Amino acid sequence: MARRNRKNGEEGHRAMVWSIAFFGVAAVLAGIYLGLFNACDNVGRQIKKLEYERAEQRKRVVNEERNWAMARSIVNMERLMLEHGIAMSWPQERNIIRLQAAEPDEPAQYAFHGAPSPRD
Repeated sequence: MARRNRKNGEEGHRAMVWSIAFFGVAAVLAGIYLGLFNACDNVGRQIKKLEYERAEQRKRVVNEERNWAMARSIVNMERLMLEHGIAMSWPQERNIIRLQAAEPDEPAQYAFHGAPSPRD
């Protein structure tokens, strides 16, 4: 039987096998890095979009609060009442019905049921 030639042994291929394995691991790690980078970039874009929407909503809330405060001011209410011909005044004392505060163990008094009103 012929002897193997040691010059053409397997030792020359070891470096190539290790380099292919190294590049394979590097490619997998690069793919993972790019996937994470893309996911973080998408999340960052969503955060910026939501922050912008939040700022816009806050502006709208502030504007609506200002508009509501202006609409319910006494001067504006009086102007609107005059504009629509509404004349209002305070009720006379005899037309006011006062309810007593209920004790903690009693039910609330909303109205007298079947009894004559106290102003009669």
